[in-house]
Amino acid sequence: MRTAHIGHTLAVILNGQAIANLKINRLKKYSLILVTLLIAFAINDQFRVQAQSKTTPQTGRSTNIGAKNAGGDPNLPGIPGSSDAVRRASMTPGEVVSDIKLGSVLFFNYYVSDSLSSSINTRVSLTNANPIQDIAIHIFLVDTTTCNTADFYICLTRNQTTTFVLSDVDPDTAGYLLAVAVDSEGKPTSFNYLAGEQYTVAPTGHRYGMAAIAAARLDGVNSSSPVNSDSISSTLFFNGSQYDYLPQSLMIDSFPSQTSSPGSPIGDTRMYVYSPLSSLLSGSGSFAGTLFFLIFDDQENSFSGQLALNCYISSDKQRISSVRTAPNLSTIVPSGRTGWARFYAVGALNVISNTTGGTRTLDGAPLLGSSATRMGAFNGGRNLRFLTSFAQGFSITIPVIHPDCGPTDYLPQTNGSSI
Repeated sequence: MRTAHIGHTLAVILNGQAIANLKINRLKKYSLILVTLLIAFAINDQFRVQAQSKTTPQTGRSTNIGAKNAGGDPNLPGIPGSSDAVRRASMTPGEVVSDIKLGSVLFFNYYVSDSLSSSINTRVSLTNANPIQDIAIHIFLVDTTTCNTADFYICLTRNQTTTFVLSDVDPDTAGYLLAVAVDSEGKPTSFNYLAGEQYTVAPTGHRYGMAAIAAARLDGVNSSSPVNSDSISSTLFFNGSQYDYLPQSLMIDSFPSQTSSPGSPIGDTRMYVYSPLSSLLSGSGSFAGTLFFLIFDDQENSFSGQLALNCYISSDKQRISSVRTAPNLSTIVPSGRTGWARFYAVGALNVISNTTGGTRTLDGAPLLGSSATRMGAFNGGRNLRFLTSFAQGFSITIPVIHPDCGPTDYLPQTNGSSI
């Protein structure tokens, strides 16, 4: 058999004949290259086998890597809702609420004030980014303990911003705040120019600032919702057609151990999680059910747990160590270690489904929330990340009250119906 090399002829006689024209130095060089390539191929194949074993379910473990549902969407197994809408929202406008965009509805996940303290308070800012149009904003304050609602109006001219502290408008209360853009008649309207942020000092010593969660209106410029058949209310539909979807499952992407040891400061992670009230007119439509958790340690082990939810997580259960697990959280995430969690609501909820007062029963409920952590010198908070959207759709009904903003010439005028 003869083998030809570029630039050199190397005659190799395998049947016992002499090897001719062999250049020893060049043969050594080619042999070294061949051995190196063989080693590289072997290493690459070993890595490929290891990567495959990571995505193959092992005994006693489960994995979501590369998982898809029957329709081909990259939904997460074991978690209700659609992760496809969340994924596509990073590539296309709308579809799911976000804290990095403008909207027609703003959610501020947690506020608190204490008239006996000079420091425990929340500062809220609202901005109208529209350069040519004024807007009326209907503000709703929902108490975390009773889910009772208070409301008032703020009127912003074009390019105007305003700031207020909760001790002035809702003292000695903790809750969440909802801001809805309305037209000259007080009906929810399309005005995707609102931005907001909050700064909070909590009674637990947590300090943080975060942006409001914005829901964009999707059914056209200056489109207003119709008045319901009761003549005193109007309904916002978070169905991906009128307003963005709300989240269904949330995640705390990292939290430190909630126990301490020498050299490792104790962590204190709080969860401010709620399911929005579906009727801000009557104060009804409060979700009462259970939050189902999957908590992971930093070694990929998962543990399930539960926590009661009645509209808002009660103040005595807001620390993440309140989630009931076996073993308890201090064992799952011992001192000096970290973990993460994902969760969703389990239960049923009736909501308004149309403008004539018809209702339907939802399986589960949308969730919103934020978290805050103190650990040694570190102190801060953030909005919780969304894993899936509430694809069933959700509705919030508000009272229709004429805004007292002076002349309404520059407020959005009623312009058709989105229904």
